[in-house]
Amino acid sequence: MAKLTHLCVLLLWAGQKPALTATPEGLRVRQQPPSLSVMRGETATLSCHFKVESLKYGVQWFKMKSEKNQLIPKSSRQFVVEKNQTSSLVIAEVTLEDSGWYYCEVNVLQKDPEWGNGTELVVLAPPSSPQIYLQIPPDPQTGQWALFCLTGGFHPSELTLTWTYQSAGAIIDHLPLTNCTLPAPHPHAELSEHLTDGAVLSSDRLVNPKCFQVTDNHSREAYLFSVFLLPQKESLETGITFTCSVQDHPARTAALTTSFTWDASPNELIGHLNIFKMCFLSAVTAIFLLEAVKHCRVQAK
Repeated sequence: MAKLTHLCVLLLWAGQKPALTATPEGLRVRQQPPSLSVMRGETATLSCHFKVESLKYGVQWFKMKSEKNQLIPKSSRQFVVEKNQTSSLVIAEVTLEDSGWYYCEVNVLQKDPEWGNGTELVVLAPPSSPQIYLQIPPDPQTGQWALFCLTGGFHPSELTLTWTYQSAGAIIDHLPLTNCTLPAPHPHAELSEHLTDGAVLSSDRLVNPKCFQVTDNHSREAYLFSVFLLPQKESLETGITFTCSVQDHPARTAALTTSFTWDASPNELIGHLNIFKMCFLSAVTAIFLLEAVKHCRVQAK
């Protein structure tokens, strides 16, 4: 019975988290949490806990950039709060550029500095609602019509875009579907610190022949395009509704969807577009004539 009691005590002791106690050298540092995710614009607080026996110590915070630790300067948006041997780095109104790894360094007089284990800050920006655009071929009568689905403004670049279709009056199972999946970035990946030739957009990667990702070099937001080739109208007996869905992003719990119904023949659609074009040109002409009349009246006076 005594052995069983002793064994239980050992198991309980092994299951507990190690306490933060001073080592023989008088210092131990631990950062919490190991990873922190916050929405863009919120406040992030990173904590560094330590146990020192000396009253003469100092704490500095660094951010990993280009495989080097760079000291974080104090500012109105980034400041440090110290209390009870805990140093907290507070970052207000976080931006995408704040994403990365942060380390605290504790210096004690006449001792070697000791580093924390690091905290990864992940700043989340949700994707926009998908938008579907119709691409008109140069020759609408015989060319290939297509749909483009666009979502953007998200970070990190971890997302799935899917196409689905349905028809109430026809059985269709011959349309090829291509989904776009952006895998989670490498844990130690960081945003590029340099822009290429001052370009506004940079091409990150071709996910597959029908999916393409670009990044806004100013805002560091990602955009994802996907194309779906429409079937020839002559091969359909009724209209088809195509739906583009955006899901699997860490900043959202529910999917975002939008739909387009391919039910008008190209000739009918071209007719509608021509009517719209004529109305637009007529409106522009009317505005031009009104401005000309006003100008003539001013000249007459």
